[in-house]
Order: sequence, then structure tokens, then C-alpha cells
Amino acid sequence: MDLQEFLHVHPVKSRLLKLAAGGACEHCGETYPLSLLEMHVIDPRTGAEGDRPDMQKELLILCPECHRFFHARPVQKSVQRELVRYRPKDVKAAMRRILGTRPRTYVPPETDDPEAIFAEMFESGALDLCLNGG
Repeated sequence: MDLQEFLHVHPVKSRLLKLAAGGACEHCGETYPLSLLEMHVIDPRTGAEGDRPDMQKELLILCPECHRFFHARPVQKSVQRELVRYRPKDVKAAMRRILGTRPRTYVPPETDDPEAIFAEMFESGALDLCLNGG
């Protein structure tokens, strides 16, 4: 089951995610009634069965106008992921609780060589956790 289908099947979780974001669009910042806010999945191929440990990184809460803009343009995934990176830590934590996911933990290699450590972090995707706080 992909993430979009998961959110459709679990409307209570979708509502709680919108509440966690403060009932506001994560792009324009405007507050909307929860029924108008839409769930945007950054990568539609993302599965909800655990192949992505931190699913909140794949979601944005958008107003209808911004959501149409994101699809009509289309907005680059790197820009969308930047919005997720700047999401407040308490919102990230709430979304993780709602989705039942947890961030990937980083285990450094058993070497003191900075280049080897950086390469390992980069390959594992943990570099984002270290530089951006998860």
C-alpha cells in the first residue's frame, strides 16, 4: 500500500496530521479549516509498510491552492524536502507518533578516519539527520 492510499484508508490519522501542523498550509502558512487542507505526498512511490522508516519526511500539509501549484508546476522534490526540513521539531515528533514511525538512528563506523565516517553517513542517508536535526 502506498502512502497516499494509507492516508485515504486512515482518515483519522490524516486529520491528526493536519492538526499537528497547526491547521496551516506548510507552504504559504495560511490557516484553513481541516477539511480544506490536503495531504501532499512528495514521492508517490513511497510505501507505508516500513520501507521508509520516517514517513513524515514524505508528507506536506497544503492548502488547495498550494497543492494545485505543486502539481501544476511541478515543484522540485528538493524544494519540497526543504519545507519538511524546516518543519518545527515538535510537529515532526507529533507526525512520527501519529504515523507510528521513528527516524533512522545513525551508527558510526568503527574508524577514526573522518573521510570514512563522512562517506558512511552520506551513503546511509544519516547525513541529513546530523546536519538538519532529523
